[in-house]
Amino acid sequence: MRIHLRGLLAAPAVVALLVLAAGCSKDDAATTTTTEGSGLSGYTRQPTPSVGDLELPLVGGAGNITAAADPGDLRIVYFGYTSCPDVCPTTLSDLKRALAQLSPEDAARVQVVMVTIDPDRDVDEKLGSYVTTFIADGQASRITDPAQLESTAGVFGAQYSVTTSPEGEIDVSHSADLYAVDDKGDIVLQWPFGTSYEDLADDLSSLLADRASA
Repeated sequence: MRIHLRGLLAAPAVVALLVLAAGCSKDDAATTTTTEGSGLSGYTRQPTPSVGDLELPLVGGAGNITAAADPGDLRIVYFGYTSCPDVCPTTLSDLKRALAQLSPEDAARVQVVMVTIDPDRDVDEKLGSYVTTFIADGQASRITDPAQLESTAGVFGAQYSVTTSPEGEIDVSHSADLYAVDDKGDIVLQWPFGTSYEDLADDLSSLLADRASA
């Protein structure tokens, strides 16, 4: 499996890059990312992406949820797939460990949803069981319409590719960021693959504290 470079960004200072989001206009194709001055390990993007209008269909006929978090909470969104040999399980394991570092009250304010980029193979029961293996109350989203999945991922800035060779071998590549979405639907922070669970926990504590005092 190949992992797109964007999923491996871990800049200690300021990084500028182009986010090639599906459906974005020419005016918002260029996005500045920064970690400087925030005291956080994750990075932000300017202008701040808004995903609040997006609805994510849950597996098992559980209906849709908005990408925005519940009032005062955070929603962590991840784009991955169950056959991922290393990056997805590592990321979800680190997130699980990070949540365990929080107080029970704070952990309850973090909602986790994984959106599969491989819906043809990630059927409902398989996907749901995969997510809850890592996050007991985590939710799983399966978007079966290719255009809708591409558009949804593009609004977040996530990128992926699922191809099949003439021999029938399936090749998947994808970005590997975690996205923290607030109750307004803004992506307030995101973390590249390889961010430690300690740093994830510290950032989550800071974000939650900011929302508690707002």
